[in-house]
Amino acid sequence: MKKVIATLTFIAALILAGCGNVTPSADVEPVTTTQAAKVKVEDTTSADKMKLIGDKATGSSVFTITVDNKTGKSIKGFSVKSGSEEKFPSNMLQENDPFIKNERRMLYYVPVNSEGYAIGNSDAIANEEYLIKIDFSDDKSAILHQFPFGDLEGCELLLDKEVAYIEYTSKLSDQKVSTKEAENMIASLEAEQEPTTEKPKATEPVYTQPVYEEPVYTQPATTQYVAPTTVYTEPTTVYVEPTTQAPAPTEPVTEAPTSPDGGCVAGQGGGALTW
Repeated sequence: MKKVIATLTFIAALILAGCGNVTPSADVEPVTTTQAAKVKVEDTTSADKMKLIGDKATGSSVFTITVDNKTGKSIKGFSVKSGSEEKFPSNMLQENDPFIKNERRMLYYVPVNSEGYAIGNSDAIANEEYLIKIDFSDDKSAILHQFPFGDLEGCELLLDKEVAYIEYTSKLSDQKVSTKEAENMIASLEAEQEPTTEKPKATEPVYTQPVYEEPVYTQPATTQYVAPTTVYTEPTTVYVEPTTQAPAPTEPVTEAPTSPDGGCVAGQGGGALTW
């Protein structure tokens, strides 16, 4: 160590004395210096170097913001829809180019209506509600509700358990804003409305010792004899008195005496027979 200090002192003295060439003595080891290699660091935070989410576009109706992935996961799907659209459009990320964690990207979004046409009216754009669907590399998804495109220039995308939210500085109030509480409240309400689809957990059968119960003798029911009830009805005889009618008296018929001379009885004097 003393030798190195002495050598450095000797060299410094020669420089101060104005000597141009320095010849080290035989017993002094030469000092060599190594120039540090230059490392080229690419600036990935500038707008020209950042990767994109969506297609680059220009115009008054185009939203352009920076998004920092602070979720701790890689994102393979990113889709934005307006409130007038029925479903989310196609993925805004390239298939083999995931939005990795801690990466910053530039998002270009052109609001469209339900028919797929760009919304050109600034008032209509401001009154729209925007949702962002995020698909993570572990096949889980999250949705950002009421995304404030008009109130931010950049945001950090974060994750609280399975709920995604953003933090940003508001252009209107110049205050830092977090949507964590609002997103958790929306997630709780949606969970209450969704039917439970979890299958019941399988439980091992529990053996229950049978309980012996002493038989209880029950006396059979007594059959009570009920004698048949016969109601005697006395026959009713109606006496009808016979009606006896006395035969009408008939006058006896007296036959006329037969005349020996042919049935005629001649009276005296030759006159007719009279009674």
